[in-house]
Amino acid sequence: MENKVYFIGNAHLDPVWQWRFPEGLSLVKSTFQAALDRMEEYPDYVFTSACASYYKWLERTEPELFCRIKEMVRQGRWSITGGMWVQPDCNIPSGEAFARHFLYSQKFFKENFGVTVNTSYNVDSFGHNGMLPQLMIKSGIENYVYHRPDAIREKPGMTTEPLHLWESPDGSRILCWHIPDGYGGDIFDERTKRFESYGYPAMFFYGVGNHGGGPTIEALDKLEDMRKTDPEKYLYSSPAEYFADVRETVDLDKLDVVSEDLQHHASGCYSANSTVKAMNRRAEESLVRAEKMNVLASALTGAPSYQDRIERAWERVMFNQFHDILAGCSIKPAYRDAYDAFGAAALVGTETSAAASEHISWRVNTTKILEKKPSIKRDRLWLREGEGCPMVVFNPHSFPVKTMISFGIGWVSGVVDSNDNEVPFQLVRAPYTDGRHFLQCLFEVELEPYGYSTYFIYKEEQNYQPKPIENEFVATGNSIENSKVKLVFDTHNGTVKSFIDKETGRELTKGGLGRGVIVDDSNADTWSHMLFTFDRDVGEFSDASIKVVEEGPIRMTVRVTTTYNRSTLTQYYSLSRGSNHVDVRVKLDFHEHYRMLKLSFPVAIEDPKVVYSMPFGFIEKKPNGEEEPSQRWVDVCSETGEGLAIANNCKYSFSCAGNELRMVAARGCAFLDHYGQPYRDDEIEFIDQGEQTFEYTLIPHGTSRTDVVRTAAVLNMPCELYMETHHRGGLDPVYSGMSVSVPNVIVEAIKPAENGLGTVIRAYESEGIPVEAEIDLKFISRKVNASFKAQEIKTIFIPADGGEAREILITEQDA
Repeated sequence: MENKVYFIGNAHLDPVWQWRFPEGLSLVKSTFQAALDRMEEYPDYVFTSACASYYKWLERTEPELFCRIKEMVRQGRWSITGGMWVQPDCNIPSGEAFARHFLYSQKFFKENFGVTVNTSYNVDSFGHNGMLPQLMIKSGIENYVYHRPDAIREKPGMTTEPLHLWESPDGSRILCWHIPDGYGGDIFDERTKRFESYGYPAMFFYGVGNHGGGPTIEALDKLEDMRKTDPEKYLYSSPAEYFADVRETVDLDKLDVVSEDLQHHASGCYSANSTVKAMNRRAEESLVRAEKMNVLASALTGAPSYQDRIERAWERVMFNQFHDILAGCSIKPAYRDAYDAFGAAALVGTETSAAASEHISWRVNTTKILEKKPSIKRDRLWLREGEGCPMVVFNPHSFPVKTMISFGIGWVSGVVDSNDNEVPFQLVRAPYTDGRHFLQCLFEVELEPYGYSTYFIYKEEQNYQPKPIENEFVATGNSIENSKVKLVFDTHNGTVKSFIDKETGRELTKGGLGRGVIVDDSNADTWSHMLFTFDRDVGEFSDASIKVVEEGPIRMTVRVTTTYNRSTLTQYYSLSRGSNHVDVRVKLDFHEHYRMLKLSFPVAIEDPKVVYSMPFGFIEKKPNGEEEPSQRWVDVCSETGEGLAIANNCKYSFSCAGNELRMVAARGCAFLDHYGQPYRDDEIEFIDQGEQTFEYTLIPHGTSRTDVVRTAAVLNMPCELYMETHHRGGLDPVYSGMSVSVPNVIVEAIKPAENGLGTVIRAYESEGIPVEAEIDLKFISRKVNASFKAQEIKTIFIPADGGEAREILITEQDA
């Protein structure tokens, strides 16, 4: 049975790859001009193009050309698809970053072309996380076009039918076309016959791509000849038109359903270029925090909104989440641009968050002494007799946080909260500094959700006399312990060879945690095409130097330094008072070529399962050793849920073979080594060389994963401290702007509505358990009740005029 073939004329445009973005964006103009020229020559020809950033660039640089495209869109001859800012990497961006791709792109297309895209389009992205169907459905998108992975070689077992359904953990389903043979190329008879034989309508993508181009005159002449033989069978068309016809002619209930993520086309891209991935994470978290704090400051103090600046910063982040940039496989000069952009975006977030936080802290009542008292001035700090220096600490999260925070000056005699309760503190060395002259005051804080607390630091000259704190830490040779756990270190390779939960007596490791394993990576190019495991171990870091560098009373830290060839791995293992977590700060000086460093974590669980975090969700997989993308956390646990999780602040590549979890810390592959193994020479330059720092936390847990999710969130978005003067203010010293009635609903984003008429929150269910939640938005005196499916995301609009709160699309249109 022959079927209709919908020919999709397109030009895959890589704005960055073997070239920097100025060259890439210039290709947008030439490619779009060529498409318009072909439309004049071939009256039925339809052109398809995605990526809002390309159109915005054209509007800025060639407005006349932009207007011509608008007219072709109006006539139905130019199909805008995608609904995203670029074709991003679809594993590494955060859930909120994906939300912004859909929000800002759909907004741009609606405002400029009067269209809402209903078909997303990531034909060159190297894999697709399993939450995308829900993200798309909740952004008004019904259909998806993708090309990778290969259904036979890269994801064996998935359906080989190009037309199928794809389902997220919450049950959201999207209709997909899995391009079977490439998103460009020419039109020739053998290729056409394949598309005629599916038994249902098929999409045929043609056109020169990567460096721009589009359908050639030769290809269009060929299609014109075919259409003369059967114009009803061979159609100039667009993805949106194709899917609309499929929905009318195909029984969707009979289609195969894929209920997993779509991996593993380029497993090396989960780890290639640690710097760009770390800068991406920092920028994402910085902007989400900035928006939350800006909204809180506006609600409490009437502070101005900086939403336009935040949106422009998100545009920089989204552009540099383009798959060839964020995946680490572009030319080295392109990364100077990406680092600049991520840094600029993160700085906007930092400045905005700081301005908002200080707008609040300046209005907090920071003194209890109403009469005038003498004061002394030192280093621009005003001390009032009988009171410590005020410090306002902010919690941007929707849940309470108990953590430690440091103040950058070490001349302290005591710390109290706003009720004069003494707060445990400790003087510690500032990281990587002169240990005698540069000390910090580290103290414990307990913060209410989405709010702040005020603390007071007494200086040396005030001679505050705190009560002694019992030191619960013990260090004996190669071990340290607190009231909750005990760590024993291997004196040769520096690993944690024993990790005892003192409350249960359970041993948590089966081997050595934190072992630095060197893996041979010489058989891989930058992408690691057709490689799914990285397990060719060739060495390990050893010759350990172990030293206690902090000794309580609220934190004990052991520094473990190991070496391999010319590389040095330093890990600072910290235990905190009353906590079973192990916080690890890593400083790595890496000088290996075609080698990968993996940190190994063998967990004492038989027949475990491994759970990888995804944007706004998670996925359970077999511990088969395959490399997998993961975000803030990964968990190795038993069938009943108890386990050991690892949270991180910038890593994305993990594997688990049996009970051994591994995290890629560095990958010394070459820049843009595209199937280049036979052609390597001494001109090649390598990625991840030199020093990098990052953090991770080992989290033992019971059947609930709430602590894991929250700890990972705080590690990536730490609470922040702002020093204040003594002053009267209209805001209380302690404030909570929110509460959520259940632990497994996280409010990830809080922002002004795009229409300016209220507030928007984005929340998700974090444990895979359906739940009813009440979200009390105290900062605007509103309550929201919502039912969440397992791993469901909800975007909720709260009108400023007191109208009823309602769920809306991520694009902020009515659902």
